[in-house]
Amino acid sequence: MANPIKTEIKKRNLKWREVRAIVLDRDNRRCTECGEHCANGDADVHHLVPRASGGMDEPANLITLCDGCHAARHPNLQGTLARRSIELWGLRLAKWLDRQGDLTNLDESLGITLRMLGVDRLRTAQLEVVLAAMRGESVLFVSATGSGKSLCFQLPTLLSRGCAYVISPLKALMSQQVSSLVKQKIPATFINGDLGPQDKEIRYGWLKDDAIKFLYCTPERFDSAMVRHTEVEQITRARPSYLVIDEAHCIDRWGNDFRPNYVRLGAVRDVLGRPPILAFTATAGRASQQRILQSLGTPDARVIVTGVDRPNIALARLEVESDYKRFGLLADLLRRMPPGRAMLFVPTVKIGNEVQKGLRSMGLDVPFFHSGFGTANERDTLLGRFTGRIEPALDIVICTSAFGMGLDVSNVRLVVHWQHPASMEDYLQEFGRAGRDGAPSVAILFTRDNDADLLNWMAERTVEQSGLDDADKSGAFQFRNAGITRMQEHATRRDACFRDAIVQYFGDTQSIRRKSLAIRVLEWLFSRSHWVKHAPGCCDRCDEVGVDNVVDWAARIWGETGVLPRRSGRASIESSPVRRVRPRS
Repeated sequence: MANPIKTEIKKRNLKWREVRAIVLDRDNRRCTECGEHCANGDADVHHLVPRASGGMDEPANLITLCDGCHAARHPNLQGTLARRSIELWGLRLAKWLDRQGDLTNLDESLGITLRMLGVDRLRTAQLEVVLAAMRGESVLFVSATGSGKSLCFQLPTLLSRGCAYVISPLKALMSQQVSSLVKQKIPATFINGDLGPQDKEIRYGWLKDDAIKFLYCTPERFDSAMVRHTEVEQITRARPSYLVIDEAHCIDRWGNDFRPNYVRLGAVRDVLGRPPILAFTATAGRASQQRILQSLGTPDARVIVTGVDRPNIALARLEVESDYKRFGLLADLLRRMPPGRAMLFVPTVKIGNEVQKGLRSMGLDVPFFHSGFGTANERDTLLGRFTGRIEPALDIVICTSAFGMGLDVSNVRLVVHWQHPASMEDYLQEFGRAGRDGAPSVAILFTRDNDADLLNWMAERTVEQSGLDDADKSGAFQFRNAGITRMQEHATRRDACFRDAIVQYFGDTQSIRRKSLAIRVLEWLFSRSHWVKHAPGCCDRCDEVGVDNVVDWAARIWGETGVLPRRSGRASIESSPVRRVRPRS
């Protein structure tokens, strides 16, 4: 009679060999640390989250390492054993104290998974989102740009079985985020129309074999009218751990006309087995939040709104009719700006080309990024240079709204709008690109009396091309027109604080309610308060800022005390990065 223990061991060894083969094939038998090709005997499969800490023997928790890199990994465990022991027992204490079910399904490998993502501590609001996700709740998290929203779905996904589907609006954005995860040795990929059939099949194979933890795609990937039926079948066959909606305001802003597949994500969720929805945005007012949740079919989801105010960004609205005057102000601001990045948002390609030409007349050769710019490779190169991923770096860019969405650049010091955007949500999204590192930054909004005319014409054109019936077209246009009117009122009003108007529009759900002892223990272990340095100024109304003093005001915000490095005035994509030279005394 066969020994049952030996039979079980044999089964486990067979499964391990199968899993190991999947991991090696996925990584092309190359060390994910140093890139060296590994012969059979030199290829090791390493647990991202160790077995001792609850890590699972599944491809998504495994990477290929050569012998040398694998050996270098394990001594690191010795230096943090004491801390991990404290975290483990502290977490067990918190679970024992939990009488309200706040810590349901929370994994004991929380600390080691955090460090795997390169994070030492969570912010308080992040912890609230992660705990809700681990309980299986759907969440809408509205938080400022740069507040770490991606971590709020990455952490619970890594602590759960299966792969998360991440719905992203832009190909460039998903490519950037996947690259960031892969650099951290976390199995992630994307599928979009830029890939050839063979590449797609390989990635669908990874999905089938549970070899990835994150799959990025657009909402159109689930539409059989736009994608091959066999591809839709392959992507809907899986049962993801979470359905993540990045830039969730697109549901409200684009779903009714421009990209109707956004309003069908609730139906997509049903097909995928109704996984919890984790929706994230920096820009959704109270009414927009409810419309997003209704569209997703999760009206009772937890809504967490925090950090709408960006105290390190000073805001100025300037009524400037003359384009030539605007060009001069821009040139002066860019030359007074400290080292960092600058973004100039324009509403249309035609206006962007005119602004580019005008800045060139001021000695500034600035590239213009828009949807029709170059090839996919050229667009990725420009994006990489602006984010610092590709050398030489690029400091200044003219762009339409799509370029700024989801952009991860910490040191943007200046954001300028050639005119106000079509909604308060869009404005918060775009000026929020500034100061993600917490350093003082400036946002300038140029205005004219007729700004709304162009935006209403663009809204009408978008609705007309949407394919909606006449009744739906009328409702879609009224919705867009209301957003434009509201933004115009706030952009041109000078008798009230601009910052207060923005905060009141979006609201904030973070209250001072008493927290349970279990939550306070968990915060002590894994969370921290996040302090941001306030800019030495507020807005044009509070600081009495106008055209004549805006450049000096901005320099004061940036902390100019005497001579600062000046810009050479060149920022061409073809040229070397801008050199900053201190004038000789």
